[in-house]
Amino acid sequence: MRRLRWTRTLVILTSLFLLCACKTGGDRNPSISVTPPQAEEGAVIRVTGKSWQPGDRVIIALSRPSIAPKDAEPITDVLTEASGSFVALFALPGGDRWGAMEEIQVVARVPDLSRVAVASLRYVPRASVTTVPTPARTSAWPAESVAYVLGYVEEISASARVITVRAIEGQSDVIVLVENTRIIWEGQVVLLQDIHEGDLVEGSGRLGVDESLIADEVRILARSEANLTATPEPTPTRPALVWQGEYYGNTTFSGSPSVVREDPVIDFQWQEALPMEGLPADNFAVRWTGHWPFEEGAYRFNALIDDGARLWLDGHLIIDHWHESSGALYSADAYVSQGSHDVRVEYFDALGSAYAKLWWEYRGPDAATAFTDWKSEYYANGTLDGTPYLVLNDRTLDFNWGLGAPASGMPEDEFSARWTRTVNLPAGTHRFYAHVDDGVRLWVDDAIVIDKWQDGAARTVTGDVALSDGDHTIRVEYYERTGHALVKAWWELVPETPTPTPTEMPQPTDTPSPAPPTQEPTATPLPPEPTLEPTSTPNGTETPG
Repeated sequence: MRRLRWTRTLVILTSLFLLCACKTGGDRNPSISVTPPQAEEGAVIRVTGKSWQPGDRVIIALSRPSIAPKDAEPITDVLTEASGSFVALFALPGGDRWGAMEEIQVVARVPDLSRVAVASLRYVPRASVTTVPTPARTSAWPAESVAYVLGYVEEISASARVITVRAIEGQSDVIVLVENTRIIWEGQVVLLQDIHEGDLVEGSGRLGVDESLIADEVRILARSEANLTATPEPTPTRPALVWQGEYYGNTTFSGSPSVVREDPVIDFQWQEALPMEGLPADNFAVRWTGHWPFEEGAYRFNALIDDGARLWLDGHLIIDHWHESSGALYSADAYVSQGSHDVRVEYFDALGSAYAKLWWEYRGPDAATAFTDWKSEYYANGTLDGTPYLVLNDRTLDFNWGLGAPASGMPEDEFSARWTRTVNLPAGTHRFYAHVDDGVRLWVDDAIVIDKWQDGAARTVTGDVALSDGDHTIRVEYYERTGHALVKAWWELVPETPTPTPTEMPQPTDTPSPAPPTQEPTATPLPPEPTLEPTSTPNGTETPG
C-alpha cells in the first residue's frame, strides 16, 4: 500500500511538472523553417527562426541527416531580434560533397548548444528544377523570383522568337519571347524587328528549364552605332560595359592596387583559393566601379558576400556591411531616372571562404520601396517639381558637395532635395539645427520649425519645438542656387532649466539694529543695448556661419 501511494504521488508530481512546462515553456521551443524546401546549387535559402532568446547568436550549419547537430558545418550566423525571431540567408553550396546528398540537414544552434532546431532541405540537380522562388528579405519583395539579364544582342531568330545576348549582368544569355512579351523602346511598345544586333537590351521574366529567360518584358536601352558607309561592313557595337576592378593585398585599400583589370560581372566563388596570382587567399579587398545605363523605375540592389561589402549609387552609400561574416545577402532599394548612373562596390575577405556577387533587379516604375533611415528624394530643379531624379536611403543627412552635383547626371546648380524619416524622441523641448547653403525648411509632424527658404552663404539656423514622448516625422527640404552646396541637419534635447529653491528668510529679533550710515544715492545701471540678431522663434533662429 505504501508503494502504491508513492507511485500515485510520483505520477501526480510528474503530471504537475509537465503541465507547468507546457504552460511556461512548451510553446517557447526554438524552431526554424526553410524556404524553398528544395533547391539547386547556388539558390538563395531563407531560414526563419522563432521562439529564440532575444540577442541570441544563432549559427546556421549544414550536414548529412545522420550527423549530430554539433558536428554540422557552419555556413552563416545571425543575431535574433527582440521578439526572438530571425531571418538568415545563404547560398546553397554544391560540388561533389553537397551535390551527392539527396537530403541536407539545416541546423540552427547557439554556440553552447543549449538551443537547437533542425529542418530538412532537399537538394535537387540543376536540370530538374523548373522554377525556384527567390526568398524575400522583407514583405516588400515580390512573391516570386524575377530573372534578369542585361547584355548586347548577338543573334536574333525571328521565327523562333529567341534573342541571344552577350550578357553583362543577369542569369541567362538567351531571351525567349512569348505571346505576352512587351518590347519597349523610349517608353513605346515596339516589335521584334525593331531590335537589332548590337543593341543593348534588358530583359526580365522567369527562368525556363534550360536556363533561358522567358521574358515578360524586354527594354531596348541603347541602339548600336550602324556603319553607314557604302561598303557593307559588320555593324559595330558600343564598347562593352564592364566593371573596373582594383585588387588589393590588404583589407584597407592601402597603397596601390596589386592588380587592375576589367571584370564583366561581379560573380566570384573563390572559396579557399587565391583570387588571382599576386594576391593572398585571405585578407584582400576589391573595389569595382562602373557607369551603367538604367531604365526609369524602382530597383533592388543585392550583394551576396563573405565577408564585408559596401555599395554606393551615385556617391550615396546604400549598402554598408563592412564586417566579417560567414556569408549573407544584403539588399537596398532605390528609384532611379533613365540614363547612366555610377555604381561603386567595395569588398573584403578576412579569413576562410571568399565569394562576392552583386546584381540588381528592375521592379518597375510603381514598385514599393523600403527605406530604413532617411528617404531621400533628389530633383534636377530647384523647386522640388516633378518626378525625383533619384530616390534612395541616406544613412545620415550631412552633405558637402562643394561645386559638384549630388548625383551623376544632375546639375551642379539649381537642384533640390527632400529627406523624410520617423524617429522616436523623448518628451521635452528639442532644438533642431540646419547648416546650409542655400535654402532650407524643416518640419516636425507637419509643423514648420525652421523656415529659411532663401539664398545665402553657409550658415547655421535653429528652431525649438516641444514634443511628447514617441514617434515623430521629420521632413527637411533644401535647394541649391549657385556656387557651393552643403546641407546638414541634426537635433538635441534642450536641458530643463532648474527651478530655484526658495531660501528661508531669517526672522526679526527684538534687538534694535543700529541706523545705517547715510550714503549718497547710487545711479541704477541701464540694461544693455539689444543685439540685432533675431531671437529664437518657431520659424528658426539664424546664426551666421
